[in-house]
Amino acid sequence: MRKLIGLMSLVGLLISTAAWAQVINGGFETLSASYTTGALGWNNDSTAPAGTIAGAAVSSMSPFAGVEELTLAYTNVVSNPAGGPSVIAQSDMFPNSGGSETLTFEAEGLRRSPYENNQVDVQWFGAGNAYLGQSGFVSYQSTLTGSYTLQSLSLTAPAGTTGAFIQFLEAGSANPFDGGVTLIDNVTLIPEPASIMLVAVGLLGTVGLIRRRK
Repeated sequence: MRKLIGLMSLVGLLISTAAWAQVINGGFETLSASYTTGALGWNNDSTAPAGTIAGAAVSSMSPFAGVEELTLAYTNVVSNPAGGPSVIAQSDMFPNSGGSETLTFEAEGLRRSPYENNQVDVQWFGAGNAYLGQSGFVSYQSTLTGSYTLQSLSLTAPAGTTGAFIQFLEAGSANPFDGGVTLIDNVTLIPEPASIMLVAVGLLGTVGLIRRRK
């Protein structure tokens, strides 16, 4: 009886958590001094050539929800910078076992440049932190506006995935005095309902077998 109750509870948990986000601190609300961006689970991996200032940080300028958001920004401070900057913010993700999932986030072009290119990439890892593949940087620059817009990307994690990284990139240009500011908030990675339901149905079948044997 206890096994039956446990299995039924697990089925309910799977179904109820179908919409739970897997991204650690996707709203950037939990701060941590141990991370360079000040947000738990996120790292600032920015690079900038000579003549350019670039960075990624948590701020409270214009959050979509809560009181914090991720800000990616760059400015070419000389007329002929050495090259376009790249600003990357990176997060750990909770492990998953592979399969279809949807990455969503809110993005706003607080200060937009026609030369910048905003992109997002997901990398997957298996046991022993073995690299399994990535989505590749996907541009969402064409959908970026002066107010928050929902961005959505359908992904398929490789079989054997035990963890992943998500990276936001604001790639600038080498144009004189070019600059841009992009805000990111409410980052989620949600397993597709079909994947969740398949597991749930399998467990329900196991529950049925236990009942018959009883």
